[in-house]
Amino acid sequence: MNLENLIYKRLSEAKDLTKHLTTFGGKPAVFTPEAPGDRTVGWGATTQYPRIVFNFDMQTDGERKSAGTLLVSLICRNDSDAVPELIEPAVRECLKDVLLKDDSDTLYAFAWARTDGFSMTEEKNELLIGSEIRFDIIEYPCQETTDPDPIVAMARYIKGMYPDSIVVGIDHMDDETEASKEAPVFYCRLTSIDKLEETNTVVWMNGKIAVSLLCPDSPTRLKMAAAVGNSLSLDGEVEMLDESPMYIDHMIADLKSDYLKDGQIFVTARYGLLRYKAVGYPLRHPNITY
Repeated sequence: MNLENLIYKRLSEAKDLTKHLTTFGGKPAVFTPEAPGDRTVGWGATTQYPRIVFNFDMQTDGERKSAGTLLVSLICRNDSDAVPELIEPAVRECLKDVLLKDDSDTLYAFAWARTDGFSMTEEKNELLIGSEIRFDIIEYPCQETTDPDPIVAMARYIKGMYPDSIVVGIDHMDDETEASKEAPVFYCRLTSIDKLEETNTVVWMNGKIAVSLLCPDSPTRLKMAAAVGNSLSLDGEVEMLDESPMYIDHMIADLKSDYLKDGQIFVTARYGLLRYKAVGYPLRHPNITY
């Protein structure tokens, strides 16, 4: 499914959210890019509100480190008990700590940015009130590079520490992956690669890696992030796929950073690129005695 369908599916199937909404055509009143007219056949028998209309823009914003913006408009009648303040937390909770995978296998997360209230007059001179809930769309693309791959090495290391966790790049990802206390989600990304020095046989590289941990339980998230940082510091190295070492030169665990946009664990690691493959020495003219 594309991202639009994934967002619609997520919103329309969240029971804590849809229990507050009216229906259209027997389904929860969730629409994009706009809702049908109030006189259109299909609305629930009592009212056309509350309803949700969402739109998103995939224009990259470098300052917010986001791939786009999702705007969810929640519209209610002012004479109803279902007020925006009651429903808005359910919208935020629905998109919290969840990864959606589209047809191109790209993962997207949603970071709540702000909520603004509004009011408007309908055709029948009824006052409508609502909330505009804005999310930054964070793109989590595949980070595999070439062998030796520091990202794959770091992902395998974390999976070894927490086998029950979900590690992007190691575990299979469904269309919807919801992080939980029992199964948090780790995502490793490579921010930069620098060449340090070179010799006749090896070129030493400096790779900077950021690790994000998605977990709705804050104490668990902080403990696990600190544990990964401590383990990397104690071990001092991570084994790569070719069994060569990737040395941990510097590690910072910033437990107050934005775990969706920036990550919590920042590692500077040193690893080598071999110029030549090892050449075997064949045994020539052997003399075999039984």
